[in-house]
Amino acid sequence: MSERQWNIWSQQVKSRLGSLVEIGEVLYSTGRMTRYRYLRRHALVVVTRGEGHYEDERGRNVSLSAGDWVLVFPELGHCYGPQVTGGWDEVYVMFEGPVFEIWRQQGLLDPNQPTGRLAEPKRWLEEFRGTVLDERAAPLTRMCSFQSLLAAAVEGSNPDMESRHSGPAWFADACRLLARPGTDAEQVAKELGIAYESFRRQFRDHAGVPPHRYHRQQLVNLAARMLDSTDMKAAEIARTLGFCDEAYFSRVFKKLTGRSPRAYRKRQEMREKSRPS
Repeated sequence: MSERQWNIWSQQVKSRLGSLVEIGEVLYSTGRMTRYRYLRRHALVVVTRGEGHYEDERGRNVSLSAGDWVLVFPELGHCYGPQVTGGWDEVYVMFEGPVFEIWRQQGLLDPNQPTGRLAEPKRWLEEFRGTVLDERAAPLTRMCSFQSLLAAAVEGSNPDMESRHSGPAWFADACRLLARPGTDAEQVAKELGIAYESFRRQFRDHAGVPPHRYHRQQLVNLAARMLDSTDMKAAEIARTLGFCDEAYFSRVFKKLTGRSPRAYRKRQEMREKSRPS
């Protein structure tokens, strides 16, 4: 049986929009992760050979095969891999930066949709190798090429993505406003000049969730990143994000992530300590 190979093609492709932190491939993967993993940044993983499974702490468990993709979210514990040792190959891109925060605010990167399938896997991989891996191209060009491929992956897997996330003219503004701490759905409806009941119904039709739930999920996503990247205490994060008190913040955070803020941070710290120096 062939031995596992890990090839890193590029690192730190930086632009003002964000960074492609690492681009590479894994051949003859050695097997599925045995426990949930947390990363410090987002990643897109595309299976190019073989089959296996993905699962995360929200209870999602799906089968994967060549042409399927996985989106890794920093705050979401996950594990994936082939059914048997050496059972698949993959290409991956780790990425971060302000442009991808906008993607998340607009619901284009959705932790509730961490897996999917490329519409045209062969064509996608050809474009990936010809654009994102082109070291002669400027970093901004490579960043824009990756965004195009990321959009193709997400939209190819979700035929209704465009209709859900474009929506009426006010929808993008609604998503942006609902991502702000210290606001609520009724206030957003008022700012947009829409009657609340009409706003609530139309937002749910386009986003798939009610506005108050969307807002709460955005706050929890932000809280997870703050726990991961700052030394702020849970009480301080709760105040910053507009929760009435730390206890309520902890209940909401645990309901959506499966862990309390303290347990989430402790798991992240343990992961950092176990990282090879």
